[in-house]
Amino acid sequence: MPVAEVPAVPPAAPVAASRSEIDELREQNAALAAELAELRTGYRAIAGNTRLRASGTTDPVRFSVEATGAGGSRAGRMVVPRGEIETPAYLPVASRGAIAGLTPRELTDLGATALVVDLHELYLQPGPDVIEGAGGVGAAMAWSAPTIGDTGIGAVAEQRKTRITDEGIAFRGRLDGSPHRWDPEETVRLAHRMGFDITFALADPADPARTERWARRALAEHAWQTADRHDALSLWAVVTGGSDPERRRSAARGLRSLGAEDRRAGGLGFGGYRIEAVGTPARDASALRAALGELDADRPRYLAGVEGPADLLAAIEAGVDLLDGTVPARAGAEGRVYTSTGVLDMTDPALRADFRPLDPSASRPGGTNRADAFTRAYVHHLLVANEGLAVTLCTLHNEHFFVSLAAAARRAIAAGDYPAFAAAFLRGFGKV
Repeated sequence: MPVAEVPAVPPAAPVAASRSEIDELREQNAALAAELAELRTGYRAIAGNTRLRASGTTDPVRFSVEATGAGGSRAGRMVVPRGEIETPAYLPVASRGAIAGLTPRELTDLGATALVVDLHELYLQPGPDVIEGAGGVGAAMAWSAPTIGDTGIGAVAEQRKTRITDEGIAFRGRLDGSPHRWDPEETVRLAHRMGFDITFALADPADPARTERWARRALAEHAWQTADRHDALSLWAVVTGGSDPERRRSAARGLRSLGAEDRRAGGLGFGGYRIEAVGTPARDASALRAALGELDADRPRYLAGVEGPADLLAAIEAGVDLLDGTVPARAGAEGRVYTSTGVLDMTDPALRADFRPLDPSASRPGGTNRADAFTRAYVHHLLVANEGLAVTLCTLHNEHFFVSLAAAARRAIAAGDYPAFAAAFLRGFGKV
């Protein structure tokens, strides 16, 4: 009986060639998508800028430097439609629209002149439709002063399932794992819908060139939205570049040139600049100073994520105008309190019978706050008993500490003795 002939196995080479063709097609599609995006950006920019020029609309931020000090420090004043901020200023972070049980009235009483809100968090919950329906983020929070919309992308970019391409950023929602995609235009549209006073262009923390390309697209969308909605939002650029001072300089120069180019074309340009992820200014301010040295002197500079008094004072000395951080709320939730002599651990059993206020120093910045009505012993008791009032009091005290320290720095710059003020404060800090 004849044996059936076994068909020959086809060679693997055609499969490899097929994969190569697929990769080539993907590259071509990506290039085509990038070209279309560039064309769309150009059209939106021309159309939006033409309408803005006809109406005489300009960026709503008005900023002036009123005094300068050693090392680049400066005291100024920033005016936006919803309020005025004396700089340098520390801005409390209300990521999800609130801070540890503190009411807007309490935040105003402790000296806060603006709040930073995470646009990404509000996008996930309760959503832009709810915020817009409430009349904007300020109305939703019962906060009448300026609000600044942080995209929150720095944290999102670190998540394992996040993908960043030239098109934008794809990520999973923190609440339910649902897929989301943001591009530079979408973040601008969200900020306009939610009614922020200031927002930042979408940035790739690891790629200054991509950040600049995204900033160009954000400017075009910002012009279109402003002309369409007739609102008053200021778009700020984000300077990236890691710890390399030269990369920082190059990134800052590119964004400064882009903003000037946009204004010449009739656009709004950038209202200010945010310096992203510069490490620890107190130990190494070279990357921060490199960026600041290339930016417009007549526009405010912003540094996020300040970790402590030494970083705050070093950043102000370098020339930063606005600072924020989550340290006051994080420390308060853990029972740690910032005082003029250092950080106090309120869970320490040694405080069980300490009947002094949280910070008894008469020379502390900012004077008294509501938490001074309670003794260390009582706050220690609240923490041990797991009472929520403990977190509220610790957080209120910490926010007051940072806001007041920045305000004291402003007074020292105006008086011409900032270096002496900063040195004297840091000598006493950490003596607990």
